[in-house]
Amino acid sequence: MAVTRRRGRSVGENTADEIRQVALDLFYKRGFQATTLRHIAARVGIQVGSLYNHITSKGDLLFDIMETVMPDVVERMRLLVYHHVKFHGERAEEVFIGNSELRSLNRGQRTRIVGLRHEYEQMFQNELEDGIRQGKFLPVDVQITAYGILAMTTWVSAWYSARGRLSLEEIAEIYTAIVLRGIWNPAAGQLETHLRRVGRDNAKRVLAAGTATK
Repeated sequence: MAVTRRRGRSVGENTADEIRQVALDLFYKRGFQATTLRHIAARVGIQVGSLYNHITSKGDLLFDIMETVMPDVVERMRLLVYHHVKFHGERAEEVFIGNSELRSLNRGQRTRIVGLRHEYEQMFQNELEDGIRQGKFLPVDVQITAYGILAMTTWVSAWYSARGRLSLEEIAEIYTAIVLRGIWNPAAGQLETHLRRVGRDNAKRVLAAGTATK
């Protein structure tokens, strides 16, 4: 990674994030070749030499930014869990029938539904495997962890009520936080810092896309 973050040093983390955001803005507006480390340091308000407390090189900083153009694995898992909870909370009757009446299908129909379920479960396993490869998730048992996440979040359909204390969106956010905190690898830094960075990057891309269409 081009930007290194030190746990327990919020000032250092903030500086590293600011360097990355400034570089993103300058690379977008001026281009990589026309942007120097001096430009980045001046915008951040530090000496050029101090940049190397947070980055390894300008090229690696570019690589770090380009790597995050791909959808972030943590964000993908967050969205999977969030929308799984929302879907099952909104469709309690369908979920109940789907879980209790599988035996009532004929063999061909049952095979089809079971196959679709396996494909869906595989999405969660794939994201867990990808996150582990990237060092973002702990090296958990992928299959068991995926089943656990699905069982916990699907059960919302059994007790959620629109008349309850929390909205379905709030419940989905709580479950998302439980899952991500459970699988996040502390060696990758702070989960909250990572999610904030992803959110800023997404907002930057949306802004840039909107500007390009005008």
